[in-house]
Amino acid sequence: MAQAVLYFPKGSAGGPDGLLPQHLKDLISNSARFGGKKLLAAVTAFTNLMLSGNTPEQVRPLFFGATLTALNKKDGGVRPIAVGCTLRRMVANVASRTVLERMGSLLAPL
Repeated sequence: MAQAVLYFPKGSAGGPDGLLPQHLKDLISNSARFGGKKLLAAVTAFTNLMLSGNTPEQVRPLFFGATLTALNKKDGGVRPIAVGCTLRRMVANVASRTVLERMGSLLAPL
């Protein structure tokens, strides 16, 4: 689970919840000692809950939603950027890495 937190590039933006990936990195670092281990265990349990499909219905719109920001393109168009919840992004990293490991060898030749 720590790898999923550390996977975020340095300077990654936070989501609408205000939680930055750097906050999680700092809170689970070795300097956090036992508190970091407890948080990592809680984040792991949370991730397993989300991946099992047991996300409480009341929080689904907030957790799985995103804030849209329109950025101007050089050619005059607009590029929509979706910024989602940091914890949801972390869970998605775990899920995609699992699928990548299982499916990578099947898809790599293609």
